[in-house]
Amino acid sequence: MRRLPLATLATLAGLGLLSGTAAHAQPFGVFDARSAGMGGVGVATGARYATFNNPSLLVTASDEQEWFLMIPGVSRRRGDSNDLQANLDSFQQAADRLDADPTPANADTVQASLAALEGGMYREGGNGAILLAVPSRILSGAAYMHVYDWSNARTRIAGDDLGNPADPQYASRIEYRGARVLENGISAAKVIGGTGWRRQMAVGFNFKFLFVEGYGYSEGVRGAKLGIDRGQRYSNGSAFNLDLGLLKEFGVWKLGLMGKNLFSSRFEYGDTGEYFKISPQLRGGIAYQSRRTVFELDMDLMRNEAAGFDGATQMISLGTEFKPIHWLALRAGYQQNITGSRLGSASLGMGLAAGFLTFDLAGTYGKEELGAYAQLGLQF
Repeated sequence: MRRLPLATLATLAGLGLLSGTAAHAQPFGVFDARSAGMGGVGVATGARYATFNNPSLLVTASDEQEWFLMIPGVSRRRGDSNDLQANLDSFQQAADRLDADPTPANADTVQASLAALEGGMYREGGNGAILLAVPSRILSGAAYMHVYDWSNARTRIAGDDLGNPADPQYASRIEYRGARVLENGISAAKVIGGTGWRRQMAVGFNFKFLFVEGYGYSEGVRGAKLGIDRGQRYSNGSAFNLDLGLLKEFGVWKLGLMGKNLFSSRFEYGDTGEYFKISPQLRGGIAYQSRRTVFELDMDLMRNEAAGFDGATQMISLGTEFKPIHWLALRAGYQQNITGSRLGSASLGMGLAAGFLTFDLAGTYGKEELGAYAQLGLQF
């Protein structure tokens, strides 16, 4: 027990050496409905979704734990805190009126609509996954296919000339950056034997291959539509990567550590000459877990510089789960960014089990982003 802090520090140092810098790494990511309903936690609890949060959790299954097949899990998130979509619609409607009736009054309306677009930011993202998890106290494994995407857009309002209402000249544009990642991987976990600090300790790995598409382009505001257009030119890339998870149990208390994407890879935004990285990320968690209740606190242990036009993140998350009866789980949570300008969000969720079927739902709410998560599972 006295040696555990030293071992933990050594692990952190090793992961830090692998990471180099955290430049252009996306936020840690919430990819399952259980974690989403609990504010994004999951590094220290949740055997079925260990692949996404900490593969060593696969060993925490109880004796009656079934195999679990998620078919599928899906989510979608959207953020438009500056009302960019509404302002863009208003501008395009005003421009249509100016085309039909080129008067100075209508030109003034268009100019005001352009001014309202200044500083706008739009975010969108989501994921879909199929997962087979085989939790066990002896040797655990999982196989999965996971696709996730993110994009953001911002406005560049400048150079428009409405001096001649009959021939308006629009130079303002909306710029887009985004990526789509397909992961194919397997997970493995095992309890480490021994005494002292190694007792009740487990290690897990994700071995995965990534196929990455990068998008980067701009279009004029007159005909722009928010959201990444997959028909635009994009860049392709691929890479092998590795996740490492550790878990230490003290009865009802659990400590988890997850190093994600230990090898940094660089990809281009289309043919813009700009690049983003899928870079190492590190998150730790502590949880209390009884038969009916879970309380968990997770925190990013390094700063994630978001790609695209977004801000940096370093999240701290608090979540709880309560099972009043064996077939119902009620969840709630909150996560807060402790660096950069991104704001926090609250979440609620629930899980239902009926025989071999399971169904999970979650929703997240924040001033900058809304999200919805759903997944169907089979336990056998």
